[in-house]
Formats: sequence, structure tokens, C-alpha cells
Amino acid sequence: MTVTEAKELLIDAMNYAAYTQTGVSLYDSDKNRLFGKKHYHSGREVVAPSPWGEGDGFEIKMAELLRWAIKLGATKGKYPDAADVLRSGDHYLNVIIVRSKVLL
Repeated sequence: MTVTEAKELLIDAMNYAAYTQTGVSLYDSDKNRLFGKKHYHSGREVVAPSPWGEGDGFEIKMAELLRWAIKLGATKGKYPDAADVLRSGDHYLNVIIVRSKVLL
């Protein structure tokens, strides 16, 4: 699994959990923040700030989404494998993984 695949796996799973559990998907800006650079662009017009917040609040919410995603088994990939790939680098998703306390 590549770093890009690992990021996409976790972010897609978190987005799925967000939508199924709250009815609100992650915005492209949220996914890009988690990815570490511009990677997602759906073309949807943004008319309001992301409901997922900023700063520490954002990280807390993303950690909760990751916990939900793992419980839901939201993707075809393996979350521990993705976390292992990301641990070898300096990725923002590592902050979320640590805060979630599920893939340590």
C-alpha cells in the first residue's frame, strides 16, 4: 500500500462514517486538510464553513470519525496496514490516529 492509498483509505472511511452517522459528509477542504495537500476536488460549491470545525475541535471530531469508521468496517482495505504505512512519515493523519487510540 502506498502513502496515497493509505491516506485515501482512511479519509474515505472517515467520510463514510461522517455521512452515515451524522448525515453530513466531509467537505473537500476537510479531506484535503487530512490528506496534507490539495487532493480532493468535487466541484461542489461551498456556501458555509465546514461543520467539522477548526483546530483541536476538528482533530477531536476526526478521531471520533475514525473510531466510527473502524466499527463500521467502511472500506475494503485494512486500517492497521494504512496506519503502519503512515507511521513512517510526518503526516497529519498520524495526529488523528493517535487521538483515536484505535490503531496504535
